Amino acid sequence: MTRPSEIKPREGSVPGTLYDTYEEGKALGPVRFEITPEICEEYFEAVQSDRSLYRLDGRQAAPPNVLLPYMTVPIYQTYPPNQGIVMAELDLRCQSPIWADETTPVVATGRVLRKFERRGRRFVQWEAQFAREGGPVLARLTNTFHIPE
Repeated sequence: MTRPSEIKPREGSVPGTLYDTYEEGKALGPVRFEITPEICEEYFEAVQSDRSLYRLDGRQAAPPNVLLPYMTVPIYQTYPPNQGIVMAELDLRCQSPIWADETTPVVATGRVLRKFERRGRRFVQWEAQFAREGGPVLARLTNTFHIPE
């Protein structure tokens, strides 16, 4: 079982990354972790999810957003977070189920798409892919966040 805190630094635990340090096109990852039945169960409880919404062909799947606590793992392992990062946009596209009754080995990769300024604020946009180790893509995401001065 891999908890997000085990594979990504927390804001303030290490020196954060300044805006100018981010490199457009920079590869992120790979980062490997496991989502276990225990994590799925904790997530069902934490979000008070209706399990019946996540049954596929008679089998219990985890809510697809069980990946969200791991969302920043690829970028934070390469670029530790600065205090005060604000998430601006998130597009999460789930493609394959994570089964609630089995351990799912996951490989997360990604890349920095672009840096830009809007209304005097600096933003970084990046993408990630979460795939089952040796198997199908579980989800893809694009995220944009504001980097404070």
